[in-house]
Amino acid sequence: MMERKKTAMICKIEREDNSLIKGLQLFFKRLLETSNIDALFLPVRLEGSSSIMPSLVTSPDQLENAIPLSPAFALNSARMVSRLSYKASGRKTAVLLRPCEIRAFIELVKLKQGSRQELILMGMDCPKALTSSDCAAYMKGSPLTDDAYVEAVFSGNNETSDKNETIEGFTFSSACNTCENPFPINSDLNILLHGIDLSTGVVVESDSETGQKILESLEMPEVVLPEKRDQIMAQIKQARSTANQAMICDITDKTDSIVKLNAFFDRCINCYNCRNMCPVCYCKECVFNTDVFYHQPVQYHQWAEKKGSIKMPTDTVFYHLTRMAHMSHACVGCGQCSNACPSDINVFELFKSVAQQTQAAFEYSPGTDENQLPPLSVFNEQEFESIVGVAKE
Repeated sequence: MMERKKTAMICKIEREDNSLIKGLQLFFKRLLETSNIDALFLPVRLEGSSSIMPSLVTSPDQLENAIPLSPAFALNSARMVSRLSYKASGRKTAVLLRPCEIRAFIELVKLKQGSRQELILMGMDCPKALTSSDCAAYMKGSPLTDDAYVEAVFSGNNETSDKNETIEGFTFSSACNTCENPFPINSDLNILLHGIDLSTGVVVESDSETGQKILESLEMPEVVLPEKRDQIMAQIKQARSTANQAMICDITDKTDSIVKLNAFFDRCINCYNCRNMCPVCYCKECVFNTDVFYHQPVQYHQWAEKKGSIKMPTDTVFYHLTRMAHMSHACVGCGQCSNACPSDINVFELFKSVAQQTQAAFEYSPGTDENQLPPLSVFNEQEFESIVGVAKE
């Protein structure tokens, strides 16, 4: 794990032309021009389009289209950062990620599918994300400007404002409404907004020696974090925890029997989108893409003759149970599984309910401790003895 500074350097990113977004764009431009950084990875509004997508930027001029605090969350970018870092490129890249993306990337680093060696990790207080359908509508034409969205999300900076599930008619992702860890960890630099007076700008904080050296090189004005920030973070965490428990209770009631579970997945078409979009589903070849589940024609007929009829495609519930058994320990709760589902199944809600139990059983918090090995990679001789039937002497 990288050594964290006991006393962080805290600087102000001032508004530019009265705009938070332009102020951040200028900060990233200076970062690219003066900090020995070769590229930036962050959300950018594509040229000639309204779409906002993660982009690798090497030209400072291209940062005029950067939307660093975007409501768009097309994919969990941990996979993309993995592609940029699994082998040395000889280039230093600063990557701006949501907290759940950082946690997912840390899990991939543990599996040797990414490396921090040439990266500067930048986290942020998460600005939440809209549902996929509402995000598309937002990008096509919204009364909210990019600045207005950020100010609306962080307005009030208190428990009451965080309970809102919509903003100007647009709906936040249920993953964001129930996320108990929307604050950055394991990063080099953090963009902070909770508890900050946004009328003048936002705050950037160093969280490593590398991050501190970068801020020192930029010669930015230093500030002190407001004392109320810790209180606000605790209020937000409590509000999200309450929402999460309500969601868990609801989804458990809907899936607590095999009959209910079959009904929950009855629209599943085995497209495997949820697997493809999961940032921590790491296998290079999935068993569900092999001949194991490419059954002989006679097999389908025999199943149908036995039951009178069978739903096709088959193995839909088995597929999801397999995913939960393999991956629930590493789920970071980003919600991309639900975003990707063409049948509009709340895959995330069920997955998170199972993940919460799995992670508690193994005392494992994915992406929070870089030195904690994934539980399925570790063997403990005395573990779950009541389940495996080992008698104590």
